[in-house]
Amino acid sequence: MSNFNDLYRMAYENYVEGKFSEAQNYLNNAEEIFNPEESSITKEDIYILRGTIALSDDDYEFAQEAFEEALKKNPQSAEACMGLGQIFFAVDMKEEAKSMFEWAVKNEPENEVAVKNLEKINSFLGYPPEHNRLSEDGPAEEERDFDEIFNKAYELFLNDKFDEALEELNKFEDKYEENIFILRGNVYLAIEKDNEAKTIFENVLRNNPECTAAYNGLAQYFMNKGMPHDAKTMYEHALRINENDEFATLGLAKVNQKLGLSPTHNLVDFFSNSEVGEELNSLLDKAFGSFDQKAFEESLATLDESLQMLQSVDDEKKKEVISRILNFKGFNYLALNKTAEAKENFEASLELNPNSSQACAGLGEVFYLEGLEKEAKRMFEWGVKNNPLNAFAVAGLAKVNKTLNLPADHNLLSFGLSDDSNEKVASAVSEAYEKFVRKKYDEAINILQKAEEAIDPEPVTREEKQTLSGVLNFKGFSYLGLNDYNSARGCFENALYLNPDSSQACAGLGEVFYLIEQDSEAKTMYEWALKNEPNNKFAVAGLEKVSKVLGIEEQTEENNKEIELLISSAYDDFENKEFENAVEKLKSAEALIEERFTEEERAVTIASVSNFMGFNHLALNNKDEAKKCFEKALENNPQSSQACAGLGEIFFLNGEDEESKKMYEWAVKNNPDNRYAQGGLKKVNNVLGLGDADNSLL
Repeated sequence: MSNFNDLYRMAYENYVEGKFSEAQNYLNNAEEIFNPEESSITKEDIYILRGTIALSDDDYEFAQEAFEEALKKNPQSAEACMGLGQIFFAVDMKEEAKSMFEWAVKNEPENEVAVKNLEKINSFLGYPPEHNRLSEDGPAEEERDFDEIFNKAYELFLNDKFDEALEELNKFEDKYEENIFILRGNVYLAIEKDNEAKTIFENVLRNNPECTAAYNGLAQYFMNKGMPHDAKTMYEHALRINENDEFATLGLAKVNQKLGLSPTHNLVDFFSNSEVGEELNSLLDKAFGSFDQKAFEESLATLDESLQMLQSVDDEKKKEVISRILNFKGFNYLALNKTAEAKENFEASLELNPNSSQACAGLGEVFYLEGLEKEAKRMFEWGVKNNPLNAFAVAGLAKVNKTLNLPADHNLLSFGLSDDSNEKVASAVSEAYEKFVRKKYDEAINILQKAEEAIDPEPVTREEKQTLSGVLNFKGFSYLGLNDYNSARGCFENALYLNPDSSQACAGLGEVFYLIEQDSEAKTMYEWALKNEPNNKFAVAGLEKVSKVLGIEEQTEENNKEIELLISSAYDDFENKEFENAVEKLKSAEALIEERFTEEERAVTIASVSNFMGFNHLALNNKDEAKKCFEKALENNPQSSQACAGLGEIFFLNGEDEESKKMYEWAVKNNPDNRYAQGGLKKVNNVLGLGDADNSLL
């Protein structure tokens, strides 16, 4: 048997080679024989590697668990903090990501990777590069004042209270003018004062040519004026500065769709060398202009010129940019009906960037033109998998599916059949699907049985389990076509056992329960299906029909409207300091929630209303009533940051400083961006003679 060090080394080597399942297996075996006295590797190292492998495999939940275990072993682990930061960033929790990168820098100030990560997230969120809320002195008083007023103005803006938002913005001093002007410009856009907005954004860019928010604002201005090409340029400039800017990414996708282009089409590159970037951008712009005028030979000559220029460039983005240019060349050759040259360029592009959606889609088009429908289908499927918004890939898949008499969005990769080793299974599934759409369910089941037999009956790896789960789901839907509900249920349950995150298995079970008139159970399974995959159309339709049977749709809409009006009115009362009126309206809202909502729907809503009621009671100095409200909120939502903060304030007012600190700590842990909790923790820490951000839970 291999010793621990050998197994750990094999885990790392498999991780480097991209064999994530094998890497985890080696690591599990290593952990079983781990003895800290016989190795310089620690338990923390094992968890860090486990989390890193899972993160690379996009298994965020497993990765998070591993990094949290590493932090338990070593609360000062910068690596674990960075791992959690990357997870939060990947799932669009940017402020949480910043907090973790800040802790990484605090734990290891000399760690260059940690410092670089913090600088990147600060740039993304609009902070100075070195901004760190965990620094010894903490943020300056004026910065906290700025945050408070700015956030209030932004909240007014979001609630369409534009005049009040402008009044708040006038309170700022000149040193905050860029942020103010950006928000002011967006307010002007909202009230259709487009010219005033344009003037503001242009002034900001004169002072700071790297302001992404100003470019995004100008893009919106040009869209309002019906000038999509100008809007596209603005979004591209924003992405040149910050390639992760979500607003610009979404805006570019929309304007590209309007212009009939791929959603990700972008002429601006991201080279660190600005001179190279500008020159290349100019060449690509020229090439695209030629392409647009159907001057394909001229476009190709310009693209060859750009490739020649790139030979002497040394930049980390070089491969990606060359891949894009090769794709562009490929589409020019397609337009000239030169499929061999097009194929050569798309294949070269894939070698440089194996995840290129456009290269896959281009190859799909080549195969389609050559009459190789199945090969075309596989490439279009990869194009869609790599970028679901790639309009060319989506359209290509639809047309080849039509040729094969399959549904427009049929995609074998959704079955988990992504390995070459599964080619036999993929072929069987395709054949079964052809039978399925012709309602020859018995024949489809027989073919799927053969596919099932081609898979390891006791799958070990994640990929094998997903593949078998996909085949079982397909069998389940085929049995549904035969009205064999028991067999269908067995297939879906086995599929869910193999892959607990299978949206299709949940949706299938939902359909079984619906057909045997177990509507509540059907609703639950459809909801789980949508939780696992929000775009599952079958589950969406299923939930709609079962909700109508249960009478939930109309009832929920009526309930929500009445409750929303009560809470909105209570909010107005709170703003006008009419706290007793607010409490009465919130009690009425709470009674309606208790009476009309299901237990599943009730908890979070009740927690929110109870918190709001608690802060009204605090304003009336009814501390006992406020405490009851916050405790009720915690009963319904144990992770409620506001409830913890409310209890923290009550303990503070009662002179129970240690208890107050503990509740404020939990409030900050549950939501690091809760400014009320941050302020409360600071003041109780000051009373106790501790640092502003001292938090034993972190």
